[in-house]
Amino acid sequence: MFGPTTRFANVVKGLLLLAGVIAMGTVGFMLLEDYGWLDAVYMTIITVSTVGFREVGTLHRDGQIFTLLLIISGLTVMTYTLSALGQVIVEGSFQRFVGRQRMLRDIDTLKDHYVICGHGRMGQILCAELMQEKVPFVVIEGNADEAEALATKGVRVLEGDATVDDILEKAGIKRAKGLVAVVSSDVDNLYITLSAREMCRQDNPELYILSRATDHQAKTKITRAGADRVISPYHIGGMRLVQALLRPTVYDFVDIATQSRGLDLMFEELSVGTGSSLDHVSLRDSKIRQAFNIVIIAAKKADGEMVFNPGPEYFVEAGDVLIALGNREQLSGLATVLA
Repeated sequence: MFGPTTRFANVVKGLLLLAGVIAMGTVGFMLLEDYGWLDAVYMTIITVSTVGFREVGTLHRDGQIFTLLLIISGLTVMTYTLSALGQVIVEGSFQRFVGRQRMLRDIDTLKDHYVICGHGRMGQILCAELMQEKVPFVVIEGNADEAEALATKGVRVLEGDATVDDILEKAGIKRAKGLVAVVSSDVDNLYITLSAREMCRQDNPELYILSRATDHQAKTKITRAGADRVISPYHIGGMRLVQALLRPTVYDFVDIATQSRGLDLMFEELSVGTGSSLDHVSLRDSKIRQAFNIVIIAAKKADGEMVFNPGPEYFVEAGDVLIALGNREQLSGLATVLA
């Protein structure tokens, strides 16, 4: 199945061929019949269009043969061009093209969004969750039919190869908050990671890159290429199976707390800002538990140190990232205080 880009390319090709036929006819009549350029163009147009107005003059034998060839060429090209144009109009490609241009302009205005490379099984789940969280993102998908289906659903999507720098540029990689490489090939994920990191080294050095890998060897290489985190779905799936088998209650709790579809309980990470009223305040004095009914599970220090189950004497500091458990409203309220 051809995408809108291919159909429009057929129309452009037909118009170029038609222009070529007209140019060839004009030059031919000028050389064979010694017509001026206006008469030559006139003869070419009435011949190609088969309108049948009067001829400029009596044609010689060579001119007659040339005219026959011109009629055949013109009819062939005209049929091809009108067929391609009719396909564009009938199938609504023009409307989709306009919508695609509007989408590209929308992508150009995005900032702090996520670029999702690949819309396979993992990409589908990821996009569904991001849409649920109302997080802006752009999908890069190489399959034309899949890209068309996503565009129809209103998803911002670019059809193309995510390993190509120009496609990443169009997705706004230098303005993005993060990139996720979840195409089916480890090699492609490696190239995507490497390209994104090099492209953003100066303009967007804080870009967070998350990639998928099928094994430990690929994980190591992708990490060296610049990924902040590399996840193996098989490893995570295996660990989840073990948890479900040996600790089913713990599994159920984590499963509930990490879901976001209308549930009252969820994990969230909250950053402590420099001007926060809780900066340099102990958890005991912060009244987080009493005021927001939120449990602080862990705290990540600015230097990367992770403090699990911080006690009441733990001092909250600017730059900390608190891992909290509560409902969406409570977490939103605490986030405001910590900002």
